[in-house]
Amino acid sequence: MIDSHCHPIAAAGGSLDLSAVGLDIEAGAEADQRRRRLGPGRLWHELLQVRLAAHLGCAVEGLAEARAEASRDWPAYVRRLFRHAELEGLVVDPGWGGHATAGLAVTAAAAGVPIRPILRLEPVLDSAIAEGATAWECATALEAAVREAAAEGYRGLKSIAAYRTGLAIDPSADLGRAEASLRRDRDLPVRRRGKACRDWLLRAALGWAADLDWPVQMHTGFGDSELRLAEANPLLLDDLLLTSEGRGATVVLIHGGYPWHEAVAHLATVRPNVYAECSLVPLFAPGLVADRLLRILELAPAAKVLLGTDGHGQPETHWFAARTLQDAFCAVRDRCHALGARPSWVDEVETAIFRANTARLYGL
Repeated sequence: MIDSHCHPIAAAGGSLDLSAVGLDIEAGAEADQRRRRLGPGRLWHELLQVRLAAHLGCAVEGLAEARAEASRDWPAYVRRLFRHAELEGLVVDPGWGGHATAGLAVTAAAAGVPIRPILRLEPVLDSAIAEGATAWECATALEAAVREAAAEGYRGLKSIAAYRTGLAIDPSADLGRAEASLRRDRDLPVRRRGKACRDWLLRAALGWAADLDWPVQMHTGFGDSELRLAEANPLLLDDLLLTSEGRGATVVLIHGGYPWHEAVAHLATVRPNVYAECSLVPLFAPGLVADRLLRILELAPAAKVLLGTDGHGQPETHWFAARTLQDAFCAVRDRCHALGARPSWVDEVETAIFRANTARLYGL
């Protein structure tokens, strides 16, 4: 499998603390206590512990010590996990801080597989807006970051507009409205500031990506506790997708648009340059992954569906999500056979969604 969307791994091992992994990212001691109390009641938390304990040959109660011992040689441990998950390449969003060179270097060295980094747009914009930049200065900074990323070997862009001012992108936003939005919104938190500016520059970024032949990943659907889910419906993107820039770029709607799987599948079906990607779901909502994947595949062409983990920090998150996807496809395979699909057709679908599509888009 080539992981179509994930993040860097930690720099070292030790005992595994799953309370630090999850969608509740509120800061503070009270939040830490809440996560420790509620974490064991989450299905993904239980399944990851049980499966990792089986993999390490220990009881769940002894998992912390077994993992600490197994991960003493961190690169060797990570590579064993990745081999077991059949992960042979990664598309990596370094996340906050723009070009997170250290995180990429650690990931490449420990994982031992080819990686393709992608540039997240919003940290660049947030920084410029926080510093009081004009709309034109924001555009200059963003384009410079894209060109620098290209020179450093990056292979795509990512937008988390859903986490900022939402996916209802106004394609008519221009420089004048962008500047006015920055002045008007000065009292708002940076993440909610300058919607017209963000809309204007996202459309521009699609044009830059088309020129570079880069895919653009768009966060759709659920995410961590900073997200406003009502603003993350993938259908809100359609006006942007119908612009010349939106038609010219390769747009990858990540996370399966959960809970709007059929919406993502529909957009991948009717918009020639739009792809559906399923990550994060196998990590944090593992029980019905087969059902959700089949909902996408019953409508979207297999050549336009990609699979990822959204693994981050602890490599067990990459491993667990990859294994969940593989188990889920076994159920999808059985269902397709029951419906009358030929085994050879199902084999071609598996190859496409687990490896070939991501390899083609990101040059892996």
